Amino acid sequence: MKKLLLLVFLSMLVGAASAIPEGKIRIEITPDRADSWCYAAGDSIAYDVAVTVDGKPLRGARVKYTFAREKMPACLTQQAVLAEGRIRVKTAGLSSPGFLTCRVFLLDEAGRTVAQDLAQAAVEPDRLRPMTDLPEDFRAFWEEAKAGQARIPMQPLVVRAAEWCTEEVEVYYVRLQSFRKGNYVYGYVSVPLAAGPHPAVLYLPGAGVTKIEPSLYMAEKGVITMTVGIHGIPLDMPEENYVCLKNGALYDYPLFDLDDRDRYYYKRVFMGCLRAIDYLFTRPEFDGERMMVAGGSQGGGLAIVTAALDPRVRYFVSFYPALCDHMGYLYDRAGGWPHLFDRVRTANRTARRILNSRYYDAANFARFVRVPGFFSWGYNDLSCPVTSMYSAYNVVTAPKELVLERRNGHRRSVRQNNSADEWMLRRFFGEGAR
Repeated sequence: MKKLLLLVFLSMLVGAASAIPEGKIRIEITPDRADSWCYAAGDSIAYDVAVTVDGKPLRGARVKYTFAREKMPACLTQQAVLAEGRIRVKTAGLSSPGFLTCRVFLLDEAGRTVAQDLAQAAVEPDRLRPMTDLPEDFRAFWEEAKAGQARIPMQPLVVRAAEWCTEEVEVYYVRLQSFRKGNYVYGYVSVPLAAGPHPAVLYLPGAGVTKIEPSLYMAEKGVITMTVGIHGIPLDMPEENYVCLKNGALYDYPLFDLDDRDRYYYKRVFMGCLRAIDYLFTRPEFDGERMMVAGGSQGGGLAIVTAALDPRVRYFVSFYPALCDHMGYLYDRAGGWPHLFDRVRTANRTARRILNSRYYDAANFARFVRVPGFFSWGYNDLSCPVTSMYSAYNVVTAPKELVLERRNGHRRSVRQNNSADEWMLRRFFGEGAR
């Protein structure tokens, strides 16, 4: 009887969790190689987990933790009570290059998740290469597309956007015909009023259907700045129109017409990026030389694509690029946004769609980049998996710089933004430019 009571007591001690007090909960997970988060294949990996409420250790908290290759199902699940608000958890690591996810869930007394976070350790990321293969006619396909685009007159409609103009910058609303007659690219171009000629940067948008606004920051520093939408819709509509399109006609647009290589949604998008550059070259304030493209997420992928397709682009900036290594999922590895072939889209894995995706993969475009590029991302990005981003980055043979903010997910820090801005200004105006 005494033995039974002891077992019950021990079970209660291990399984019970203290009540979680009110306050700001923080779960911090750090690989034990805190300076690099980087390991060799075959290394064991440990993560230090700390849970706090309003900055104070949450003693007696119960957590569940899992290990998995990035975006793959968990290979191990455990629970523990954090006697002092922290614990070190260990796993065998990975036998090949990739990223290993440790995910921690804070549980309440009923076993429900009340907070969660993750950290991803890198295993030889410099060895990652795309699983997407390069079609033999890849370059010919896109040269033909560019030739077709050149036959479509731009027919620019340019209107001064007085509500955005400042004492330093003139802003214009622009409509350009692109890809086929009656299809348009809409954007804003911000032109410095200071004497030129000026360099130019084209900012390409992230994913979604949202209202695009002009960018003034670089224009105030002497750079012609253009922002564009990709969906062929005006940028000055009421906000509710974009919400309706996002949830209606443009819902899941990255899948539109993937069955047809010549009609896939992103063909028109890629040509629209080139058409925006066509327009910038017509601006008399532009010096005709210093052209850059930049973007994050979908825009980061588009920056790679545009830099590869258009030899007039001299530099590019790519934050956490999407559209990279679509076929990764077919090899039990994380593929890039929009996750065309992930585990919830197995019906999408038809031979035709898989083959067509290769022509629209930023990792394949990355092979043909010949100009300097700036890249930046975090290790904890599950929207644009870091495995897919490294797969594209590693095949770029042109000069490149990578700024890491390892703890970041799908966002940028002030440090990342400042690093990119400084890199851009140095390319435009030389060392010492700010």
